[in-house]
Order: sequence, then structure tokens, then C-alpha cells
Amino acid sequence: MSVRIALIALALGATATASAQAPRLTTADSLTITFIANEGVMLSSGSQKVLIDGLFLKYKTGFPTPADSTQRRLEQALPPFDGVNVILATHQHGDHFHSAPVAAHMRANPRATLVTSQQVIDSLRRFPPARTLPASRFLPRTMPEGTRRRDVVNGVVIEVLGIPHGGGWRSRGLEHVAYIVEMGGKRVLHVGDASFSDEVLAPFHLDTARIDVALLPAWLVADKKGAQLVERWIRPKQVVGIHVGEGEEDRVSSALRAALPGAVAFTRSLETRRW
Repeated sequence: MSVRIALIALALGATATASAQAPRLTTADSLTITFIANEGVMLSSGSQKVLIDGLFLKYKTGFPTPADSTQRRLEQALPPFDGVNVILATHQHGDHFHSAPVAAHMRANPRATLVTSQQVIDSLRRFPPARTLPASRFLPRTMPEGTRRRDVVNGVVIEVLGIPHGGGWRSRGLEHVAYIVEMGGKRVLHVGDASFSDEVLAPFHLDTARIDVALLPAWLVADKKGAQLVERWIRPKQVVGIHVGEGEEDRVSSALRAALPGAVAFTRSLETRRW
């Protein structure tokens, strides 16, 4: 009997050793980006999820919004939008942020922290359903133009960049930020509706920041000058065009590919890509 027990023990020991040495399969070294609508995306890797500009309502004609069923899942923090660690909003324009869905999601998902400008946070805190949310769940990051800050929020590394909004909003007091999110071994840049010029981009040295995926407004980079700025100042491994107007999907996608060969565009809500 003792010999039998000894043989069993040896077999178990060999199995345990083999298991310890076997490589583990993990999704933590890959990144999935799920498109929501307009400039809204969800980044996910392993147990980490980040929403960027994904909680908003109908803004103007021509600006795409999620389907009602998707909107409901976003607001109720239901799969695939459950367990979001961080919510980011580049600015308070209605096609990027709205207090109602943000408050609803944060009430349904107590783990999420909002990292955005003070202007966006003040707007949300004036919304009655958000007033009961603790201040610890808001991280104000209004950044002076040309500056950046690195934080670790709920286990996610985020850089906030002070980049002005394009189209004349620079002088109107609108607070606008961009983000670099590190997740799944990748670095993702989301610029919101940033102004693009040598003057704006030069201070950040993004061309040396090892950007894997740059989420950029398609209308901004689908021309020769914009494409040159991307190649000079960002040099991402992959450009993904977002903020494509309703009915403009085919035209803008073609223009984007012509300006930046290899670039792709998000045009269908809930489409996903993995890196």
C-alpha cells in the first residue's frame, strides 16, 4: 500500500510541475476596441475596460448615435459595457458627453471613475441624479495647452494632454483634452476634436511616444495637410478614423485611405478590431 501511495504522489508531483511550466494563455497582451458611435469607443483588455466619449445623446442631424438597445446597455452598465474601470470625455459638446447617460452608467457601475476636464465634471455635478455620487469618483484634469499628465486610475495608465478644440473654439473658453491609454501592451491616442497644427502638436513629441493606434477624426486627416501632420508629429502604427457623419461613410473612408494608406475607419456601431 505504501508503494502505491508513493507512486501516486510522484505522479501528482510530475503533473503539478508540468502545469507550472506550461505557458499560460492570456488576453492581457491584446487590445480590443469596440466602436460605439461618432467618437465613442470602448477599449478592453483582460479585465480592464475604458470608455472614451461613449456616453452621449442625440446632438445634431448627421451626427451618429448608438441604437436604443446599445444606449440602454451603456446606461445600465450591461455587457459588453459592464465592469468599466475608467470613463474619459474629451470635452462637453453633446456628441461626446451628456450628463444623463454618464450619471446613469456611474450609478449602475460603482467601480468607474470619470477622468476629464473640470468643466465637464462641473456640468455633470449640476445634474441632480449625479449629486449623490462621491467626489472620489471624479478626477478633474483640465490641462494647460501643451502640457500632459500621467496617472494610474483603477489600474489603467492614462496620460491627459492639453490640446485645444479645433474650429475656433480655442478662444471660447472650452476645455478640451486628449488621452493616451496604455492597455494590453498597446498605447492608444484619442484626440477628440483637437486642433491640428505644428504649433499644437510639437510640444507633445508624440512621434517618439510609440503610439500603436491613433483614433483621429476622419475629416481631420482625410486631406493631404492633415495626413502630413499625422506622419510628422504622431507616426502611429495604425490610424483609425472616427467622427464620420451619417451618410458619409463610404466617401470619407475612401478619402481617408487615399490620404493615409493603411488607415481604416470605424463606421458601424459595435464593430470591433483587435491589436
